[in-house]
Amino acid sequence: MNKEIIKKYYDYTLPFYKIFYHKDSNGIHYGFWDEKTKNHQEALLNTNKFLAETVGIKSDDIILDAGCGIGGSSIWLAKNYNVKVIGITISEKQITEAKKLAEQDKVEKLVEFYRKDYLHTDFKDEQFSVVWAIESVCHADNKKEFLKEAFRLLKDGGRLIVDDGFLLRNAADKKEEKDLDNFLEGMALPNLANENEFKTHLEEIGFKNIGIYDKAKEAIPSAKKIYKMSIFSYPISWILEKIHITPDILTKNNLAGIAQYKIIKNGLMGHRVFYAEK
Repeated sequence: MNKEIIKKYYDYTLPFYKIFYHKDSNGIHYGFWDEKTKNHQEALLNTNKFLAETVGIKSDDIILDAGCGIGGSSIWLAKNYNVKVIGITISEKQITEAKKLAEQDKVEKLVEFYRKDYLHTDFKDEQFSVVWAIESVCHADNKKEFLKEAFRLLKDGGRLIVDDGFLLRNAADKKEEKDLDNFLEGMALPNLANENEFKTHLEEIGFKNIGIYDKAKEAIPSAKKIYKMSIFSYPISWILEKIHITPDILTKNNLAGIAQYKIIKNGLMGHRVFYAEK
């Protein structure tokens, strides 16, 4: 899967993801739910809070938001911690939206957004104290290449935080294989990183003090919300595709929304947060 397919996916689905947008989060990912969480928007903010606390954000940090989307986390970090954040994405449409939102939130002096590949950023060595990635590393064909670039970019003592879906085991049968394939294709993912292999890659590259946080339970309500929405919208998107009103991207995305809940529930995929230090 090349970058153009991923870029096309995010450019086209940008308006549809606005269902999840909120002025306080501008997130397009799973949220973390607890007994006090009332809605998905609060869950999205919970994700930011958990990652920020886990990675230990300080006011003098310089943060790279790798795969920043429309800048939700970048803007939130700038507003809540008064830190410098640089967000990168391969989608020009996302960059345009992110810059507009930063101006609206009056943090444009703290955040910058660039169209860059997080595998080859062209930033200087040891430029950042934190590399932050929410559900973006999954789009890399070779996840180890991302980790190598993150290691290069981090200062000594710098911290990495990755929130994403991970493969926990091999598919047990054809049905699980099909669900996994539907999820990957519909979300423009080349593969899912295996949790244990990802940890091994971190160690091989030289990261230390690695922490792994199981957030599958907290992410389930978001997965269920996506599932219900996709069950409703899939037949509509299928009809619209057949009469050539919408492309197959939308239909496949709805299939992915159905599949993701199944593969989380049966333990094929888990939601994890990885922390590591250089």
